[in-house]
Amino acid sequence: MVSSLSTGAAEPIGRSLDVAPTPATPGGVAVPNARLRAAFIALFVLIAVVSGMRNEQYLLFTPLPIPLLFLSPRGASRVLVFFALVLVVIGGAVTTYREGMAVPDWPATFQENMWTYSLREMLEQGKGVTLEHVHRLWASALGLVAFTVMLTTYVHRSRRALKAMAWATGGAIALQAVIGGTRVLEVSQNLAFLHGVIAQAVFATIAVLAVMSSRTWQRMERTRSAHAGGAYGLGPWVVGILYFQIALGAWLRHHGQTAALLVHGTFALAVVVLILVFARQLGVAASEGRERGIDRSPLRRLERLILGAVSAQFLLGILATYGIYGISGGMEKEVSVGEAIFATGHVLVGAVLFCATVVGAVYARRTLTREEVAA
Repeated sequence: MVSSLSTGAAEPIGRSLDVAPTPATPGGVAVPNARLRAAFIALFVLIAVVSGMRNEQYLLFTPLPIPLLFLSPRGASRVLVFFALVLVVIGGAVTTYREGMAVPDWPATFQENMWTYSLREMLEQGKGVTLEHVHRLWASALGLVAFTVMLTTYVHRSRRALKAMAWATGGAIALQAVIGGTRVLEVSQNLAFLHGVIAQAVFATIAVLAVMSSRTWQRMERTRSAHAGGAYGLGPWVVGILYFQIALGAWLRHHGQTAALLVHGTFALAVVVLILVFARQLGVAASEGRERGIDRSPLRRLERLILGAVSAQFLLGILATYGIYGISGGMEKEVSVGEAIFATGHVLVGAVLFCATVVGAVYARRTLTREEVAA
């Protein structure tokens, strides 16, 4: 998703929003702080060596920041998006199979260090423990990647806005981890529901961070548009309503009530209409820009992404319902492979749709300002 939004051959227009103007090469591109990068790399090499000597499983995590520190915030944030996408799938599978309590303690795993718990023993414990433990390990890796993205903003002398967004993203991931752990300690389905809902917001935050670090974001300028009210005025409303729909879906998945399914399915029709209107407004604003010689191509790409995602999401919602009642035989029955695939796919595509909608609203605010329409 992010890679399709951050391409562009043009040089940034005006002053970069990501990279500080000094020190810079004659071409105006900021020079990374090589000494700071070397210090960070040396620190992580030392951590990897010392921890690896204690237990070789630490080597699955501790060297991860080293190659990422050679990337720009733009490149590192794309890696973070990938890790988040995989985590959405793993977390969705944990919920679909109702295995959130397969490992009953936290942050330990069966009273052992989570990061050194035997992977062979994990596999021998069965599907539930494997899913939940891998979920925790991957979430830990996600947090480490997010921390590294934050470090790259200092290595590349990024502006305060991007640094602040990197810190906010790291904080959101840490909060999500604490909520997930507390859910286990308290054996709380309500906290499990909250954990699922906040996960979507965290993923959207990661997507916005990746977009803010892109070249496209840096070179975009705000221009007047007759369609600004529709594009960015409607955006926050669509984001809020879609998030409410996500909350309904999370309530359904964690509490398994048929009434919640009926509300979720009925409300989906109104949500789809609003999303289609919003996507159309983005497309109209992009067409207006082309007519005026203004590059608003990100809005066009977002329109297409939103339309594709909402179509796939609607279909997956139908298939997930069929998987629950037609294949598995109901919410109280054993989860079938069909239900697992369709339901988890519904969660993943829902996350992509929500991210695309949030980014669309943010981009509209970034590029458009209101213009009076001639009478």
